[in-house]
Amino acid sequence: MQQIYQKIWELAKPYYEKGRPMDIVHIEWFMEIATMVCDKEKLDDTILLPLVILHDVGYSRVKDVAEKNYYQLDIRRFHMDEGKKITEEILRAVAYPEEKIKIIADYVGVHDNWAFGEVDRFTNNPILGTFKDLDYLWIYTGKGSKAIQENMRKSDREMLKFLKSEPSPIYGKKPFSNETTKQLHKELLTERELELGNGSVDSS
Repeated sequence: MQQIYQKIWELAKPYYEKGRPMDIVHIEWFMEIATMVCDKEKLDDTILLPLVILHDVGYSRVKDVAEKNYYQLDIRRFHMDEGKKITEEILRAVAYPEEKIKIIADYVGVHDNWAFGEVDRFTNNPILGTFKDLDYLWIYTGKGSKAIQENMRKSDREMLKFLKSEPSPIYGKKPFSNETTKQLHKELLTERELELGNGSVDSS
């Protein structure tokens, strides 16, 4: 990971330590997989990587966040609004280009807007679309699936049904933004089918 992204992560990590359980593991996985996808799909990592690192810092300002349902729309909106403010502070602290700060902060401020029915920005924007894909695919990983399963209080069978029934937050002609994220979904779902179908969840 480039030095500038490491600096951003160092400043963001204290916020994640105050946020949701598993957030740090989530972001560490996200950084690694996003770097790979940027390379394969020729995406602008100077926008996507800071977005990946900073998008959920706003959960640090949600009171008693560990006890909350992260899917509540008011919590989604609050963490995006707060995250946008924190993003601007962190990126200015590392002297990131101002024109890119504006774009990244804007993206942080809308990154969950698909949940509010606003999907055009994600289907028409390769960066936001790929971000959406990977952010959602976290719940298909061993650790991500376990964290969401515990938060939603689902059995293994219920969690597997949940994963199978929701291939993407955005339905229709373009549920995934590129072939890399589409293939990643298939691979991760196969892993979870094997584990959850056998009544166990891998920790990887």
